[in-house]
Amino acid sequence: MDSSFTQVPLTIAVYPHFMDHCFAGKVVFPAVEALKILAGLIGERDFFTSAFAPGHMADARFNKFLVLEPGQETIDALCNIRPIDDTRISLSLATRFSSKNGAMTRIREHCTATFYAKTEPVPNLSPVHAHECEEPVFKVATDSIYSELVPFGPAFHSIKDELRLARSGAYATLKAMPDDPDDPFKTMLGSGFPLDGAFHAGCVWSQRFFGVVAFPVGFDKRIIYKPTVEHQDYTARVIPQYQTHGTLGFDIWITDKQGDLCETVSGAMMRDVSGGTITPPAWIREGIHSCSYFSA
Repeated sequence: MDSSFTQVPLTIAVYPHFMDHCFAGKVVFPAVEALKILAGLIGERDFFTSAFAPGHMADARFNKFLVLEPGQETIDALCNIRPIDDTRISLSLATRFSSKNGAMTRIREHCTATFYAKTEPVPNLSPVHAHECEEPVFKVATDSIYSELVPFGPAFHSIKDELRLARSGAYATLKAMPDDPDDPFKTMLGSGFPLDGAFHAGCVWSQRFFGVVAFPVGFDKRIIYKPTVEHQDYTARVIPQYQTHGTLGFDIWITDKQGDLCETVSGAMMRDVSGGTITPPAWIREGIHSCSYFSA
């Protein structure tokens, strides 16, 4: 596979439920949907000589929000494709935008990821992943999460019941909400709602233990072992790993009702993307006297 660079125009459907995915008063295209579109493009175009494993991706970055307008039905986008070798290919989802005076047109990348043509064996769940913690737990009701902490509309209320927070991580029951029936890529990576809900859990954990409203900006690696299915329930463990230069790092493990591992995310990066203009409500910090959690 050579190192040539290819740019492919795309028309992306905007489904009605996307209008419930909001940040700071703006509707933003979900990052999990962007990854699904990139994986679908690889599957359609047969880039690899070996078998393609759509659920193995790395070095994902959610560079810039892709803002949607009310009532918008499609997105005119570009996919930038850069083969790395016979087993890896890098793709990015981008759009064109004009300068303020309209004199120049530029490209803005929104999501980038490297996909691998290989699979990995399912790891054994260690006790920290397989069982609830024995630490004091702070419980947050779903209504409070989606009215005050992660103010998304009903279509993205992926966390069920209550979210359990401890210093060692966040523990959530997740619902794979229904995808649009017309989505051609709805089964490409499984449902994106469980991972999106795990990001919500990480956001709430960040608010409680660090006092910041942290949203995902990328991850080091994601592996899907058993694609999640819409309408089904899952369990997520969101485990803090590091903090550096304002970025919080987490590992995420998502399992099904049988306890089977469905997917993992290593090095999920979350940070305040509001420039400090959005802050947590005081009650989520109840009983917390220091922001210091990580040793380094």
